[in-house]
Amino acid sequence: MMLGDQGEAACRSYAKRSKLPAYTVNTHTKVTELLQDCVAAVNRGYALDNEEAELGVGCIGTLVRDASGNVVAGISVSAPIERRKDEWIAHVVETAGRLSTLLGYHPV
Repeated sequence: MMLGDQGEAACRSYAKRSKLPAYTVNTHTKVTELLQDCVAAVNRGYALDNEEAELGVGCIGTLVRDASGNVVAGISVSAPIERRKDEWIAHVVETAGRLSTLLGYHPV
């Protein structure tokens, strides 16, 4: 999500620098896949790792912003993929929202 929040140019630059190495069979190794995933995550307000980094592990993550609206952190929860629950998404997003509010962020 941090990468997606920075926009398409940042995603393309990251892809060029890193060459998008495959950590698992689910890792995004094409720029178009990375862009799609980043845009989708930013639009819905959270990101999902569906075994892209490590087989058997799933993650839910979102951003924490400061009073200026800048991203200052991210929070996430990881679990074995078969135990990750969609119900956790709301808790992760809510917690990040509360942290952002404490840092002075007020969404427009």
